[in-house]
Amino acid sequence: MIFGKFLFYIGNIILLLLLTTFRSKRAWRLALFLNFGYILLSIKILSSTQFYAASILSGFALFFFYVFYNIAHFENTPQEKRGYSSALMFSIGPLIGIAAPLASGYLAATNINLLWIFSGIFFLVTLYFINRQEDFSLTYSLKSALREIKATRWFIFLEGIWEAMIFGIIPIFSLFFIKKPLEYGGFLAYLAIVAVLANLILGKLTDKIQKRVVFLYPLTIGMSVLTFLFVFAVKNFLLWAIFTGLLQFLLPLFWNVSTAMVIDSHPNLRLAIPGREFMLAAGRIIGLLIAFISFSIEKIPHNVFFVLGFVMFLYPVILFWNTRISKRYRYL
Repeated sequence: MIFGKFLFYIGNIILLLLLTTFRSKRAWRLALFLNFGYILLSIKILSSTQFYAASILSGFALFFFYVFYNIAHFENTPQEKRGYSSALMFSIGPLIGIAAPLASGYLAATNINLLWIFSGIFFLVTLYFINRQEDFSLTYSLKSALREIKATRWFIFLEGIWEAMIFGIIPIFSLFFIKKPLEYGGFLAYLAIVAVLANLILGKLTDKIQKRVVFLYPLTIGMSVLTFLFVFAVKNFLLWAIFTGLLQFLLPLFWNVSTAMVIDSHPNLRLAIPGREFMLAAGRIIGLLIAFISFSIEKIPHNVFFVLGFVMFLYPVILFWNTRISKRYRYL
């Protein structure tokens, strides 16, 4: 599963390197059809090769959707509302993660054909709304994109490495505790509810204060400490649930503030967003490799929590160095 997620980000990296000129509507349509292909490949997995192919397709879809969506989203958001706008953006996924499984489970229990009919309807509705979006062209070089985010690229890279916790370790290690699909779905719904509440309650606060960097110190230090504490939860599901809940409370706030900081620091979003996505994907690949090695050499992984906790601790250290010691950069 970790290797599949690794291939997911490899697929994203490949397109970031190769497709440096593309149009938004075409990209969103491709993302929709690639996700449909991913679903078809995942319905009944007969081999690891099939699973890996589905993962790569999903990685392609990530590029085609989010690079262009993030540009469109933030270009149409006033700076003074970017914190709340980010909060809404990062809440949509968890909300769908709560509602969609419940709705699909009900439809499947009633009549499996209804599930496919409604899925087809939503597919067509999404395709219709893509046609109504503004069609813009994106042209960049990776070198210029990375140069554009010079002030924040190390933060983005460290964030990507640490996110192995979210995309690799927590969902997979939770399977050691939870064996039934219903229980696992309930656990994911619990995490999603915590994330949405945290994001919507506190999302406007950064817009009101307009000093997002202030929030990054307590958030990153808290996330670093929690990552270290996971060492004590590997054999205790109660602690595991508490720590994941706390982390899920802090995570959307961190994503909200860190993303808004990058957007505020780099006005040329058509360079900054591809650069950000590349550094995130590169960091996530390294983080997942660390997780893969830990799961391979340890019966019960411990060391990975120390490594990722230290990685997150570097975030506020570098932030303090850049703003207070070297004074090379100023962040909103």
